[in-house]
Amino acid sequence: MIGKNILVTGASQGIGEAVTRHLSEQGALVVMVARNDKKLTQIQETLSNETLICQYDLNDLDNIEEIFLRCKEKGIKLDGMVHCAGINRDMPIRANDTEAMNEVMRVNYMSFVTLSKFFVRRKYSNDESCILAISSNATNTNAAGMCTYTSSKIALEAAVKILAKETLKRRIRVNAIAPAWVDTEMIKKTENYVDAKTIVDSQPLGIIPPVHIAYLADFLMSEKGKYITGAVIPVSGGV
Repeated sequence: MIGKNILVTGASQGIGEAVTRHLSEQGALVVMVARNDKKLTQIQETLSNETLICQYDLNDLDNIEEIFLRCKEKGIKLDGMVHCAGINRDMPIRANDTEAMNEVMRVNYMSFVTLSKFFVRRKYSNDESCILAISSNATNTNAAGMCTYTSSKIALEAAVKILAKETLKRRIRVNAIAPAWVDTEMIKKTENYVDAKTIVDSQPLGIIPPVHIAYLADFLMSEKGKYITGAVIPVSGGV
């Protein structure tokens, strides 16, 4: 990761924060993207390697290129992007809310496609770079009340596989990681969350520390993963 420039969305918490911290420790310059400027600044102050804060709300699909223009202004040409931003709005289909559904799809799926649209432009990224998306084991479990979230992640995985084919000429690799329960604030807000013991009953290896997702992200972004593309890699914890 030394000398690499990596854009990370959702960098202010959860998996995004873990990926930001780990890649920075490995020598990457991380472009930290999230809505909460205060949290980004707090994280930045604890990192020894250079970072760039880019406050942005991924609900705004129309102006996403501003992120890449900011990088270009700073002389940063990207070697990778990790899309960790994600939200969940649990509800049964009978109670579905259109606006909530739209927001989940915008942040989890549509923003990834729009970010990738600009990332793959030669003026913003280097050849042989890597795009990585954080999906979810929800695409396999199909839990009740998770229709919108699960659908957004299924769409995300489809985009990953298609984009992997479209970027082969520039040898840009595109993959996804699909974790089961990870120890983040998001899982505590879901209707299916009761307590840690309940999760362990269904996930025998235990709740996954976010840094273990960061380790896999590091591998996939590095030379060690240079022949892996179009893959959705599960981190199931035994589910």
